[in-house]
Amino acid sequence: MINYEKALNIITNKLNGISSTKELALLCSVKHICAKSIYATTSLPTHPTALKDGIAFLENKNYEVSTGDILKKGTMFVVPYEEDIQNPPNMYNIKKAEEDIKKGELLIAKGELITAYGITSLASQGVKKVEVFKKPKVSILSIGDNLCPVQKKIKKGEVYNSNALTIATRVLEVGAKIAKVWQVKNNQIAIKEHLQELQKYSDFIITTGAMSRYDAMNKLIYDNEFQILFHKVEMAPASPTAFTIFENVPILHLTGLPLSSLLGFELLGNHAIKIIKNELHKKRGGLHVRNRKKFTCKGSYTNAVPGFFDGLSFKHSSSFKAGMLNILAKCNGYALIKNRTTIKKNETVEFFVFKN
Repeated sequence: MINYEKALNIITNKLNGISSTKELALLCSVKHICAKSIYATTSLPTHPTALKDGIAFLENKNYEVSTGDILKKGTMFVVPYEEDIQNPPNMYNIKKAEEDIKKGELLIAKGELITAYGITSLASQGVKKVEVFKKPKVSILSIGDNLCPVQKKIKKGEVYNSNALTIATRVLEVGAKIAKVWQVKNNQIAIKEHLQELQKYSDFIITTGAMSRYDAMNKLIYDNEFQILFHKVEMAPASPTAFTIFENVPILHLTGLPLSSLLGFELLGNHAIKIIKNELHKKRGGLHVRNRKKFTCKGSYTNAVPGFFDGLSFKHSSSFKAGMLNILAKCNGYALIKNRTTIKKNETVEFFVFKN
């Protein structure tokens, strides 16, 4: 069993980003990863401009201007119509030339996620198309003898396969594509056959279930065709998690217990997808917030405690047992607690939002 930080480092160091790229229209590039750094070709603004409607003053005369107007050379300040101000400071209500963007300035770096506000600087330079990395294709394989797809009528003793659809949705939210969502019985031969087929379509595979001691997936990862990066992590509630490479495709093996599976994805799967889609690696950090109510957790583990941050304080969920099903629907993130057993009221905790 390894600690959580080591598991993250292994994923970072062992996984490779996809190399294929494509060119997209500027608007379509949002939520993709930039494949080539883009620099400004023009300084903005090109000349000093007015920030308000009003009177612009030169040394010996003045003139009327509207917001955004290019100012005459030597203009000292702009006094808005609604203001009665004496001796305004130099450059009052004036945006300087090159104040926004300088020619040659880096607008967006290779590996950076393109966002709506990143589009601002690109559009201001007349950028029409952006080269981006193609989104990774992720497949999900749920393993269990009693699973029922939501498309079918459930039988006695079965449970709907909610894990697969929830994780698939999170995969889409964090910027990847879904290749296949399959399920299979708890049988080593059947599981291996499904993985052999899925690896043809996938850059990354996530399995859920069959990770208990005598289960098929738990045993199968020790087959010679699987390269085990790690198996079992000192994290709660997803400690049985494993990470392997199978026929050159990385696989995250999660448990079948709902909360364990979903938080396992948040702790490790989300990070793996960022690496595979070539997103710039940034030091992971959350919000440091006040804990509202005392709770306990596993002292020697890294604990993901689901809960809700209301902007003032964090309140843990009513239960965070591994088998709980609907807990995360009432949460907006989780507190990450490392090597501490008791978290007292008003103590500071590190909170991570379920980010898209």
